[in-house]
Amino acid sequence: MTTPLRDSVLSQRPLGLVFDIDGTLSPIAPTPDMARLHPEAAPLLERARDCAGVHVAILTGRAVEVGATLVNVPGLTYIGTHGLEWSDGLPTPTSVQLAAGVSAYIEPGAQLLDLAARELAGVPGILIERKRVGGTIHYRLAPQPEQARARILAQLQEPARRLNLRLSEGKRMVEIQPPLRINKGEALREFARRFALHGVLFAGDDRTDLDALNALALLRANGLATLGIAVKHPDIPPELLQRADMVVEEVEGMVQLLREIVQNLE
Repeated sequence: MTTPLRDSVLSQRPLGLVFDIDGTLSPIAPTPDMARLHPEAAPLLERARDCAGVHVAILTGRAVEVGATLVNVPGLTYIGTHGLEWSDGLPTPTSVQLAAGVSAYIEPGAQLLDLAARELAGVPGILIERKRVGGTIHYRLAPQPEQARARILAQLQEPARRLNLRLSEGKRMVEIQPPLRINKGEALREFARRFALHGVLFAGDDRTDLDALNALALLRANGLATLGIAVKHPDIPPELLQRADMVVEEVEGMVQLLREIVQNLE
């Protein structure tokens, strides 16, 4: 199915196609390590990458190396930890760039994660994901998720304040992040600037993706053609549905749309 807005955006060059991973190109899994990309996603990303004037990016909350390993498509821009880490192509030990000011929060983030590991050891179903800067505490597997969430926040809010870190939330997770004005929205705007894009498409499914959808409105106000896609799941934040230009059903719907997009570009 075609729409005038979608076709208008896809006709722009240079064009940016930007995708979240979990819940967008990969079905939500019980643990981060169990996630697998939809089997059609990588071949479609490769075809999109090979279209003239098209730049493809992966914009994820995962550490950049972890996200790139999951997608494993050369020649894309990989943006990790909600915009804190960048790599042009698959990351190497020397290719990852950190956003300005991030390095000062590597050690405080590690300290807070160490504290979380000690204080939350007795909470069933808790999983701690360490990243280069900060990390994520998952409670999807907790038998009583709301109690687990309350315990995480109670244990970490005051230490986070003392260490000048901030806590944010996504789907059954609490993120430890530096107090910088860096998020998926800022990363999306920087991606558009780096490649002097005339059109930008973004797809995501979680609360942190709302920043990217809001950034599309700013880019549109500056003359770019933009399209925001929400990948609908039962627990999608309602604000995401309200801000999106287009809604697809689950990862299968996103892959079907990506297939149509690639056919349009080719």
